[in-house]
Amino acid sequence: MKLTVLVDNNTILSNNPHFQDRYFLSEPGLSIFIEADGKKVLFDTGHTGIFLQNSEKMNLDLSDLDYLVLSHGHIDHTGGLKSLIDFYQNQGKTNLKDKPTLIAHPECFLSKIDSPWGEIGCGIPEAEITCHFQLQLSREPLWLTENLVFLGEIERSNDFENLTPLGKVHKNTEGQDDYILDDSALVYKGSKGLIIITGCSHAGICNITKYAQKVCRDERVIDIIGGLHLINPGPIQMEKTKEFLKNVAPQTIRACHCTSLRPKIALAESLNMEEVGTGLQLEYY
Repeated sequence: MKLTVLVDNNTILSNNPHFQDRYFLSEPGLSIFIEADGKKVLFDTGHTGIFLQNSEKMNLDLSDLDYLVLSHGHIDHTGGLKSLIDFYQNQGKTNLKDKPTLIAHPECFLSKIDSPWGEIGCGIPEAEITCHFQLQLSREPLWLTENLVFLGEIERSNDFENLTPLGKVHKNTEGQDDYILDDSALVYKGSKGLIIITGCSHAGICNITKYAQKVCRDERVIDIIGGLHLINPGPIQMEKTKEFLKNVAPQTIRACHCTSLRPKIALAESLNMEEVGTGLQLEYY
């Protein structure tokens, strides 16, 4: 499995010598390109369309994606959808069979309001999405390849993560506290263990990791890469997260996007924390 970070909050000096001196764009968002088992998967689209500009600089072809996977419905992960739609239309791809299958949780396209910012959801209704993509919504784990799985709705089994709602989600006419049930992740089941790829980890990185181990029937974790949603967490959440991940003992952890500096430092005390940014490429076997 090969993984390329197309968008993150930061850029880094790429570990691919062919990308050096190619200056990438970054924004508060996330987008990752995955090549696994002969399939091409785009995981999230960032906040705008810069993932397309970065992919062009990296000589990555997104015109023949097999899957587009959305980790959840927030705009910093779905805002680039309009640019992707325009990209396919400019190529003359109007047949749904020529476009990737879009995988997401059934609540991904609901309106999400956070005061005072207003709408923070995708902004494109599900009915319109179906005009542009083959849509497959699932609360259950969904295997995209023999080794790559979309986790669906994450089991929330601990008492220290996802305790505070983020704005309101409009399932009917009235808004309800949004605990972001649509937050999900991808997991690649490699020969040496699991690579867990997260968007924002609103469900909690410990909940996600535990559920990934359950779904894949493998306790070994090679790498965790993506947003951990540790933005100035309280002391209890931070300590319990550190304890949980220390016991899991991933070979590497690559926290990015919605993870602030102090939690990264705290996790690095007992874990092998590596840098992440736009331009990073990784290969797993």
